[in-house]
Amino acid sequence: MSLLAEALEAAGGQSRWRQARRLSARTRTGGLLPRTRAPGNRFADYTVTVDFDRQHATLDPYPERGLVGVLDGNTVRIETAAGDQVEARTDPRSRFFGLSGLRRNLRWDALDATYFAGYAMWNYLTTPLLLTRDEIEVTEGRPWVRDGQPWRRLDARFPSDLQTHSAKQSFFFDSDGRLVRHDYTAEVVAARAHAAHYCSAHREFDGLVLPTRRRVLPRRRNLRSLRHPTLVSLEIDGVEVEFG
Repeated sequence: MSLLAEALEAAGGQSRWRQARRLSARTRTGGLLPRTRAPGNRFADYTVTVDFDRQHATLDPYPERGLVGVLDGNTVRIETAAGDQVEARTDPRSRFFGLSGLRRNLRWDALDATYFAGYAMWNYLTTPLLLTRDEIEVTEGRPWVRDGQPWRRLDARFPSDLQTHSAKQSFFFDSDGRLVRHDYTAEVVAARAHAAHYCSAHREFDGLVLPTRRRVLPRRRNLRSLRHPTLVSLEIDGVEVEFG
């Protein structure tokens, strides 16, 4: 059995994941990045909903009560709770680079933050099924040993038309096949925003097993991470899954 197959089995089984249509989770976010970049409520306490058949995520409330942030492929919007559009932006990723990216090195607007949080949460909450997509190249890499325990590794290359942190990413799994770390470069944050994203406290929700506690730390070139600062922290509960 391949490592990806083992990871899917440990997460509830590929057949169960493929039956899922939509997932919602209450999320509480902290850490340096949202505190310094995200305006409004800074994703302190919101519900994120992701679709499995398309890259679509909603963040409710964001940036304030009564408003909803929406990632819809390569477009982001702020809507009222009734679904009326307040503002929108197409190709939001391009704004983080070049002259327009200078301001974003210091602060984001609500659409910037919606883009980052929307694509990030969509990626996180659809993994490991995400890695079965035809357009993502996945190979098994060399294990990494942490505290004497080998963590098996999948290296993935993402296509440019999928909204994600970076083209190259690595996923590490423990001896039970559960995701324990996710490495990437958060390119919209900075060219050298190399991150080690630790995953723990796995729980089952409607047959799907998800890590409910996440911590993102700076990563060195040798794969070791710094203990501080915590760039992003995520606490997830109240998960509901729609099947169809």
